[in-house]
Amino acid sequence: MNGEMSKTRGTGDRSAFLFGRTAFFAHRADPRFSYCMYVPDEIQRICVYVHGTYRDAALYRDHLSDFAIRNRVLLACPLFPAGLIDPDDVDNYKNLLFRGIRFDLILLDMLEEIRERYDVANDRFMLGGFSGGAQFAHRFAYLHPGYVQALSLAAPGRVTLLDDSLDWWSGIRDVEQLFGQVIDAGALRGMPIQLLIGENDDSDITVLEGDTDWVPGANHAGITRRERLDTLLQQYQRIGCDVTMEVIENSGHDWLPLRDATIRFFEITAKALD
Repeated sequence: MNGEMSKTRGTGDRSAFLFGRTAFFAHRADPRFSYCMYVPDEIQRICVYVHGTYRDAALYRDHLSDFAIRNRVLLACPLFPAGLIDPDDVDNYKNLLFRGIRFDLILLDMLEEIRERYDVANDRFMLGGFSGGAQFAHRFAYLHPGYVQALSLAAPGRVTLLDDSLDWWSGIRDVEQLFGQVIDAGALRGMPIQLLIGENDDSDITVLEGDTDWVPGANHAGITRRERLDTLLQQYQRIGCDVTMEVIENSGHDWLPLRDATIRFFEITAKALD
């Protein structure tokens, strides 16, 4: 990847908005979706952080900007709006596929736009997410492990097990039918993976039959976020992944207490990639 990007700040007002803390940019191919960024003067690599159900993408961008500056990281935070097609839906992006929309491919297209604008050659990136964003992130990594340099998963509520006896999203049996490809679990082994959870993030989040997002096996991994993350940890350990888990004291289902651990993980990864 380029040590410095070739496009630099201009003197005009418009170019100044392309650096530092940016506005939300519409995705060229489908302007229903957008992304905001923190763009340092020099770019060594890209990091993507995905919002939870509240869609507060700018919060993650703002609280990770110091990390971006120190490590010459372009930080991109996509916005996948609620209410697409179904006005009451808030979960659309979490399972990657919703009413024919492929959210994983939308993210890849967004990143292609970003690499073109800032002349970044490397198509690999660090990826993280909180809650619903962590649901998206681990499913994205299953389908596209070649793009993901490191994966940080903070408190996902519903997890996908690498279990070919269960259908998507609880398992992966029908992935080829849905996505036109198979999942290579072995490709995850070289990927640093961080699992994060607050010690008090332990409420019962059982998925009930009849829920709009219910599938057989929905509760196989457990009925709390901690139980489900413990199950993911055991699964990743069994297949030989480079995985760590941190339980953050005195915190519940809130990303801000998990921020410092997220940054430590990404900084260690960025330095290892230098």
